[in-house]
Amino acid sequence: MASTFDLNAASFEQHRALPGGISEAIRRTVWECTGLASGARVLDLGAGSGRFGRSFVEADDPYVAVDYSLPMLREFRARSSAACLIQADGGRLPFPDGSFQLVMLMQVLSGTHNWRNLLGETVRVTARGGSVVVGHTVSSPAGIDARMKLQLALILEEMGVAAYTSGKSREKSLEWLAAASSRRIQTTAASWTAKRTAREFLERHSGGARFSSLPLAVQTKALKKLSLWAETACGSLDQVSSETHSFELYLFGMG
Repeated sequence: MASTFDLNAASFEQHRALPGGISEAIRRTVWECTGLASGARVLDLGAGSGRFGRSFVEADDPYVAVDYSLPMLREFRARSSAACLIQADGGRLPFPDGSFQLVMLMQVLSGTHNWRNLLGETVRVTARGGSVVVGHTVSSPAGIDARMKLQLALILEEMGVAAYTSGKSREKSLEWLAAASSRRIQTTAASWTAKRTAREFLERHSGGARFSSLPLAVQTKALKKLSLWAETACGSLDQVSSETHSFELYLFGMG
């Protein structure tokens, strides 16, 4: 059965593309903070369409991308013909123990249900002395994105949808990795100003993995309620809001 990512692969980066230079800044920070030698093998789990991975490919790093969604990997291939791409389940990776010095989980953990299996495999394929890097975007608490996320969670709670809180699996994953690691670093790799509207949030979130897993009737009702709230709170679905976004990295040294 086609996943949400399969169905939305072609339009995935429409509202999620990174500004120019951000992916490159993230790559530089990863290498600086891990202190790994040139030529270290990189595994990008949940690489998707290559938003983060393309900068590693363009720099000729020994980079391997893994994703469960074949359509997403096809989008990656369309943008980067030189990338090494493998379709695989992150909970059952087709690599020997200790195959990679660097394993990345970029924008992956927030909506992951089987995070324990994923992290178990992540640590298994990380070489002794290597690093696991988790990355995610942080938006301003006062910005439209954060306000819409909070209101959507409240709406779903009122509708009886239990425990719909973004980031819970990421928090648990970070705790798990911290306990398994010998060295930990948290840093901000890049910051930028983004222009957001409520309408863009509605369009973007309707194709999100967690939200799309809900029954269609629940999705429709929740988005209608959120749209009505946004019209009042923002004045218009198309009211433009400028807000600061940053990309945070959590680096865990293994062994």
